[in-house]
Amino acid sequence: MSDADLPERIGTGIPGLDEMLRGGFFAGTANVVSGDSGTGKTIFGTQFIVEGAKNGENVMCIITSEESKSIVREMKTSFNWDLEEYVNDGKLTFVDITDPSLRLQKSVEIAPSELIKSFKKLVESKIEEEKPTRVFIDSIEALFLAIESNYKLRTLIDDVFSVFRKHDVTSVITVGSMYDLDEMVEYGADSVIKLGRIISGNNLQRSIYVMKMRGSGTINEVRVLNISDNGMSVLAQSPYLE
Repeated sequence: MSDADLPERIGTGIPGLDEMLRGGFFAGTANVVSGDSGTGKTIFGTQFIVEGAKNGENVMCIITSEESKSIVREMKTSFNWDLEEYVNDGKLTFVDITDPSLRLQKSVEIAPSELIKSFKKLVESKIEEEKPTRVFIDSIEALFLAIESNYKLRTLIDDVFSVFRKHDVTSVITVGSMYDLDEMVEYGADSVIKLGRIISGNNLQRSIYVMKMRGSGTINEVRVLNISDNGMSVLAQSPYLE
């Protein structure tokens, strides 16, 4: 197969990560980033869409558990990423699930599966309207925690992922490590990146590795994940002390 026949790669905007992915995510794929609270999942997804917006792409951020103004404020104070500027320039669209019409928390009136169908319909209409190339969902567990049947859960996850694939959107979907939900979400993804923290001697290191990537080789190592004032980068070293 010649290079011209290979699927397009989408750069993540995270220095050092594209090397691990052999060039970035494949275009039009659903890519899951999972890890415990505080491992950097929101930073990862935001950096991914900021990279697209900087390149002149239309991007979208879908937030399921807080208001968009929280992430706007956090990214501005932490990394000086001005998400409002991208919104004003028409490059970034927020889909804020705290909207009363789709309140995810404390929703007793709507059956969970019906809520997910409404979410899917909302996201699909927004994608058709705004035509983003990159989408970031932070974080998807708020949607699926109330689904008790594993069979139904897997079907609904596939339904949501299929929206992105159908519209040739490259998506980053974050999921926390809870109730084995992360394993179900990871199963349906085209790639899975795991973020973590490792205690090595007296040092606490952030870590990253690529758990799977369909159709591509990867660098099969656990590496140091560094978060600085400039955002996130991957260092070509192990978080484990020699």
